[in-house]
Amino acid sequence: MAEQSTKIPTVFDSEEQQVGEVYARALLASVSPQDADAIVDQLESLVREVLDKNTKLEVVLANPKMPVESKWNLLDRVFSGRMDGKLLTFLKVVAQRQRLNAIRSIQLAASKLRDEAAGRIQVQVTVPQPLSDAERSSLVERLKAVFKKDVRLETLVNPAIIGGLVIRVGDTVFDGSIDGQLQSLRKTVGARSENALRSAAANLFQAS
Repeated sequence: MAEQSTKIPTVFDSEEQQVGEVYARALLASVSPQDADAIVDQLESLVREVLDKNTKLEVVLANPKMPVESKWNLLDRVFSGRMDGKLLTFLKVVAQRQRLNAIRSIQLAASKLRDEAAGRIQVQVTVPQPLSDAERSSLVERLKAVFKKDVRLETLVNPAIIGGLVIRVGDTVFDGSIDGQLQSLRKTVGARSENALRSAAANLFQAS
């Protein structure tokens, strides 16, 4: 499968990334290695299942003008009994320091650090239709062979993809879809056309 590897811009600026890593390290240092997976999974669930579906809640929590006590009460109402107490306490500390606006960068950093400590990588694969269990298992084994590490696979479905799949590892995308290959081909053809025009223009000037 021909692949196009592209480095894509990060979502967060360098300062927010640094904040995310600092707090992520603090979170992981506060829990035992045995609890790290569960805690980080809950943090990921917080972002995907709660914040992604309720942008108003994210805006409220990130609002620096909202009193800290009000944020604590809101966190208790929404998450008490639904997440590990250690994670809830951590979120309250983040709220006290007015850093809940960085919760997504904290989650990304925590996921990355957790996987690095476990000797694995997180791979996000976008496919045109859902994978069967057998297809998923086969893909995981192929990715392990390619990256020489254990793989934690996340699959996304996008029917707009024309065949193949798109693999994302960190900030790098390997586009093996037909659509991605066509885009790469267009760029190649475009570059060749531009070079041909420049060459023709240079010949004309020399002839004159």
